[in-house]
Amino acid sequence: MNIRLDKFTIIVLAIVGLLIAAAVVTVNLNAGGEAPETYRTEDAPETPVYNAFLALKSGDIAMARAQYSKQVLEEAASERGYGPLRGESYVYGDSARRMRVLNVRLDPQDANRAYVTVAIDTYSTGGIFNSGSTWTSERTVEVIREDGAWKINAQEYFY
Repeated sequence: MNIRLDKFTIIVLAIVGLLIAAAVVTVNLNAGGEAPETYRTEDAPETPVYNAFLALKSGDIAMARAQYSKQVLEEAASERGYGPLRGESYVYGDSARRMRVLNVRLDPQDANRAYVTVAIDTYSTGGIFNSGSTWTSERTVEVIREDGAWKINAQEYFY
């Protein structure tokens, strides 16, 4: 039994083969996922807010503490109870979080003070048909220049 394929069938099979190969390459290129988030280094009012969020999210308490003003660190040390800046990490559970900077407003009366408005998007798995849910919270955080760098000047821990 000898099977002969016409030109049209050969072309269709070739196109299907190319599509499958392209899909395999695309999946393999994206298999690594997103690049890991890294701390920012630029001298900008939003830098300590972003870095503190990332540090608290990953449990890097030393890096988180470096983003806060001396006043906030002293207040956190003197208070009783829970405090992530005292080495207690918070586990976010089964949720993914990201922060977006929405606005940076310099204080017109004080060049060493700014207000950074951020949105924190949280995605949690579960729900009907494992659809999950997403919600966003917005907040404005005061930052000040202290010792030549921007620091968070509020007890804001991004929960």
